[in-house]
Amino acid sequence: MNNPIKAVLFDCDGTLAPIHMQVTPAVRDSVHRLSQLVPVAIISSRDFHDISWLAKDLGLSAPQISEGGARIFDAQSDSCIDLQCLEVADAEDIFALLDKDSLDFIAVDQDKRVSSVNQISTWKISRITATSLTEKHASKIMSSLNDRKLLYTAKVQRTDNKEWMIDFTHSQGNKLAAAKRFASLLGLSINDLAAAGDGYNDITMLIGCGYGIAMGQSPKELQNVAEYIAPSVENDGLSVAIEEFILPRIKNESPLNN
Repeated sequence: MNNPIKAVLFDCDGTLAPIHMQVTPAVRDSVHRLSQLVPVAIISSRDFHDISWLAKDLGLSAPQISEGGARIFDAQSDSCIDLQCLEVADAEDIFALLDKDSLDFIAVDQDKRVSSVNQISTWKISRITATSLTEKHASKIMSSLNDRKLLYTAKVQRTDNKEWMIDFTHSQGNKLAAAKRFASLLGLSINDLAAAGDGYNDITMLIGCGYGIAMGQSPKELQNVAEYIAPSVENDGLSVAIEEFILPRIKNESPLNN
């Protein structure tokens, strides 16, 4: 691609921060510099409570993306701009499947976190995450639901304890679909975006955006589709990617009007 980069998306865990949303000083400085030039958004499976906190901590003003791509929200007010909810029938079947296997989950019901079906009040479920899985078990569960046309499933490995999880969202609640909506909100093409990630759920986003950046510790499948492979998150890889790859591809390096 020869398009100048006009906006940037960063995955959170394993990309922006090594663990527990703890952004290192080097990455923080590079992200701050970048955000003065183009819109910068976090795009994460975490819910909007976490991403709102981190976006404010980093001083980001662009719309942010949470729940695997199901929610786009205003960084200042937290007001929801776009929300893609699971079909109720799909959500009910997922909960029944998890209950059958006695699996724990965390879900987002409109604007609150829930960990049991009894806590659900609106059934506007943006994301269900099955937790504490092995990779084999995660793949088995995903295979059992691959006939659901309006359901998107993605396996995710935690950065802290290396356990596997599955994120269940609406078929339009994935990172690539969210990147397209994000670009549209800004009056841009998805080819104008650069995206960085480290997990399997980032693959389609890196393929679909104008520029894809894979972290050094990411699986080979992700690195194979990336234009640039950064050092690992433990070595401030995102800072290196910003300085060496992203900033040189921003055509107009004058600060954004605030």
